[in-house]
Amino acid sequence: MGVKRWLQALLLVLATALPASAQYPNKPIRLVIPFPPGGSTGYAAKVLADELQKVLGQPVTLDVKPGNFGINALGELVGQSDGYTLMVGSVITNSMTPVLHRQDIKFDYDKEIMPITRLADFPSVVMVSPSAPANTVKDFLNSLKSGSGKLTLGTDFIGTFVDVDTIMLAKTAGLKVAYHPNPNGATGVLADLVAGKSNIAFLNVATASANVGKFKPLAVTGARRLANFAAVPTMTEAGYAGIGTSNWQGLFASRHTPADVVQRLHEAAVKAMNSAEAKAAFDKVNAAITTSETPAKFASEIKIEMATWQQLLPEVLALPQE
Repeated sequence: MGVKRWLQALLLVLATALPASAQYPNKPIRLVIPFPPGGSTGYAAKVLADELQKVLGQPVTLDVKPGNFGINALGELVGQSDGYTLMVGSVITNSMTPVLHRQDIKFDYDKEIMPITRLADFPSVVMVSPSAPANTVKDFLNSLKSGSGKLTLGTDFIGTFVDVDTIMLAKTAGLKVAYHPNPNGATGVLADLVAGKSNIAFLNVATASANVGKFKPLAVTGARRLANFAAVPTMTEAGYAGIGTSNWQGLFASRHTPADVVQRLHEAAVKAMNSAEAKAAFDKVNAAITTSETPAKFASEIKIEMATWQQLLPEVLALPQE
């Protein structure tokens, strides 16, 4: 055997003997996004991609696969096994959709989708039309009770955490609930709010910050007030503690990804999210970086949430459309 062929054979043996994580990554990584640009998921994905490629030393490209409650994007992970196709999902796509839209998923979610780490939490801003006479959540609900008697949620589609938040809020005031969908995302939801087709919306703080002046903020979800809405009370301060789901974003891979690659991804994502650049980007939109201690812990948190959605499923599915 010639020296060249001997060296090639030796390199092949060494490569196959190394764990998958030692060889990972050696080519670009594709990061799938389930929603159109402009929302919290896209924002988190862009920041993560910019920082993750610095940590891993390979390009990280974004691939938007919207529609079907996030199922289109989830489907991109099915059949993958090398860690080069990842997804930034959310409480909607990876906690609610597997419960509320299970019948639309043509694969076994639990056997195909692997949680890696939570990335960030985006509080929501509770907003009404700029022309609404009320300036507090309580006064707003009271005005509806003496008027239409109905809380109509503006949303891009049914089956998200804001449906649950709206149901809980309506119960405190004895109001009926309906929803008005608009497939054009936040832009459409805000336009419908101003036009009176809906009377309330919960939009993430990144979107709300980019549209200040187009709505009247009544409260913010989360444990603290937000710098971009410093005069706006939290839901607890407004008298509605416990209402307001955390709009988290997280990193996911195929369940068939080797365990050592999953661990490598977890470590790399946590490092990327804790960079000075990532912290500055999330501070800018009042979002909080919240990475998971382990993939297993992240998966356990999602399972707990899924149990909650399962209990509320009948009420969400029964919401009438306006």
